[in-house]
Amino acid sequence: MDLKKKVKTKGTVVLSHVDEKAEQSSWTAAVRLGNTYKVAVDCVGPQGKLVIRVTGRINMVRQCIAGYTTLTSDGYPRKKSKVRHLTVEAPPGAKWAVLIVQLP
Repeated sequence: MDLKKKVKTKGTVVLSHVDEKAEQSSWTAAVRLGNTYKVAVDCVGPQGKLVIRVTGRINMVRQCIAGYTTLTSDGYPRKKSKVRHLTVEAPPGAKWAVLIVQLP
């Protein structure tokens, strides 16, 4: 479930987290981001919703099924990076991964 191998994009990986053991149904991290970046998520396991939030930019909800998806935040004009909070909420028992790439 390593998204670094699946997501092919120019840019810098600023966060990569994988919960292969289905131990965390809720997870939060602080990430320094500009306003142009790509978020990739993958979730496998029980039925339910995977929720991804990046403060001030993204709210994504999708069903927890096999297969990954990406979402690009393409802000213009480009702004300096600042700390944003990423929150992942997954159904209990789900295996999930998240990757954030800062785009050039």
